[in-house]
Amino acid sequence: MDPIRIIEWILFSAPLLGAAFWLRSRSPQRAAPRWGLLLGVGAAFGAALMLYHRQTAGEARAKEFKAKIQSVGRPGGFVTSDSCQSCHPSQYKSWHDSYHRTMTQYASPESIQADFDQVRLRLGSEEMRVWREGSEFWAELPDPEWKALKQGQPAPGPTPIVKRRIGLLTGSHHMQVFWIPSAAGNQQIIFPFSWLIEDRRWAPVHSTFLRDPTMPLAQHVWNGNCLKCHVTAGQPRADPALRKLDTRMGDLGISCEACHGPAEEHVRWEQNPLHRLGAGAADRSDARIVNPSKLPKERSAHVCGQCHGIKWIPAKERFNEEGFSFRPGQDLNISTPIVRPTHWREQAFLVEGMRQNPRLIDEHYWPDGMALVSGRDFSGTVESPCFQGGNMTCLSCHSMHSPVSSVNQMAQDRESNNACLQCHAALRGQEERHSHHRGGSAGNECYNCHMPHTTYGLLKAIRSHQISSPTVAASLDAGRPNACNLCHLDRSLEWTADQLKTWYGQPKPEIPAEHRGTAASIVWAVEGDAGQRALMAWHFGWEPAQAISRSDWMPPYLGLLMTDPYSAVRYISQRSLKRLPAFQAIAYDYLAAPADWTRARDEVHQRWKGAASKPNPNPLLMIPLEGGLDAARLEAMLARRNHRSMDLQE
Repeated sequence: MDPIRIIEWILFSAPLLGAAFWLRSRSPQRAAPRWGLLLGVGAAFGAALMLYHRQTAGEARAKEFKAKIQSVGRPGGFVTSDSCQSCHPSQYKSWHDSYHRTMTQYASPESIQADFDQVRLRLGSEEMRVWREGSEFWAELPDPEWKALKQGQPAPGPTPIVKRRIGLLTGSHHMQVFWIPSAAGNQQIIFPFSWLIEDRRWAPVHSTFLRDPTMPLAQHVWNGNCLKCHVTAGQPRADPALRKLDTRMGDLGISCEACHGPAEEHVRWEQNPLHRLGAGAADRSDARIVNPSKLPKERSAHVCGQCHGIKWIPAKERFNEEGFSFRPGQDLNISTPIVRPTHWREQAFLVEGMRQNPRLIDEHYWPDGMALVSGRDFSGTVESPCFQGGNMTCLSCHSMHSPVSSVNQMAQDRESNNACLQCHAALRGQEERHSHHRGGSAGNECYNCHMPHTTYGLLKAIRSHQISSPTVAASLDAGRPNACNLCHLDRSLEWTADQLKTWYGQPKPEIPAEHRGTAASIVWAVEGDAGQRALMAWHFGWEPAQAISRSDWMPPYLGLLMTDPYSAVRYISQRSLKRLPAFQAIAYDYLAAPADWTRARDEVHQRWKGAASKPNPNPLLMIPLEGGLDAARLEAMLARRNHRSMDLQE
């Protein structure tokens, strides 16, 4: 029995027994009312003791749990966003409404969007459960620490089942990932399922990334990975001797001081009325806080690049203890240089990086060095001629405090060609002549030609931030789809080469036979690697491409991609298919068994063949005169598919 409970009963029983002994010596008539009073007082006293015990025990559990999750507060002059609100209410509100703020949150009824109503989940042979207790969110799962300890060893028995309270969560826009405390200080281990917000469903975390399905499942730790960008000024504070972490951060999520630098001195200065109203007013405190819009071009972009760039960490031991040393206003290349594969001769660390991880380039870049994964926009910007030779910065198009919406933080009047015409003023009024596309059409938008969706992440295609012009040579050499064929999905690479030669005088490279007689989108969707297949599946659902290329020929190719071994490709394919009205009722689950994928593929094909409105015969689309698909050509292309292993680190 709980010792506290024993003490409670002693404290309750002792006075009650003493009073009973006294009452026994009194006459029954006089003692009866006192017995009732005594019992009532005793019951109230006992109930109070039990309530006090439960309250103190709850406080102890809360204190213990708090010690196991990351705390806000660290040295270095960080005072959190709360210190900014009183003087900067408008900027605070725009930040508070952004996805930057909610990138990392403590688990609470306000932050969690997932269903925790006694949900049971299965991952292979393992069962898990999530539920809610008041304002707390819990998970029951096979002990991840025990599994990590026994990895590679014969299992001595079944994995122990543990209950863990959810501490942190990552994301609030596309998906939410959940983290549970471990025994290693305040280390956070990933919960194996994430919540897909648009779909309102649970899905295994590994199934939401473009990752080789034959790879063993990885156990992610928040403190050494997500902390790099998803909080402000995080410090892992690893203790190798004790094998524990005491991680802390300047603020939760990406907050004011992530972009403006530590604000302690600025706040102290502004709180002094003599500074605000007296002789020091002219000086204010500009030197004590950073405004990225007033920095030189490179330093301004480095503020964003500290998170939105693929960086090299030269002093990993120091990082494991203190985190990154970069502060807004500094040169990012001094502490954590941006990895630039096309400049490997000037970046000697790339040799060591490739030795440590031979997949380093493949996991992040196209073969020609252009960034492939999302969230690394500065890695594209830094290679753009508009940045290298012009005055473009991130703030030329984006705004943190006056965005059109928080979805992409685009500045006012920067979602149109005005974004480019602010610098390329000579082209204003000449857009049709320059683009060879009708004004107002998708082909007349600068973004679609010079920043096509060739970046992958978050189960979708995203615009490349390396500004470039479409070339067929790049598509052949690097395998990266060009802007023309991402809109004209029904055209071949040879057609694109002819157009670019006629319009812009581009030399026409030698075109392989498959790219002369087949639409480039089909070649990439059928023969391409998993990254190319994912991008093509997304573009089959992109409205501008559907409008110019028609969509009546796409269903069988989407049905084929719905059987892809990569879960991300399957997910994107079914989403694109559902955007075609005639196929919205197809029953399909990208996490189901392979036999179910095949059944759905066949149903898509049969429904497409039986549709009243059929696409015209077209050899580029492999649709012969008799209709259907050219099965022999399709099988030959599938035999040439690129099966290289991919694990994109978005």
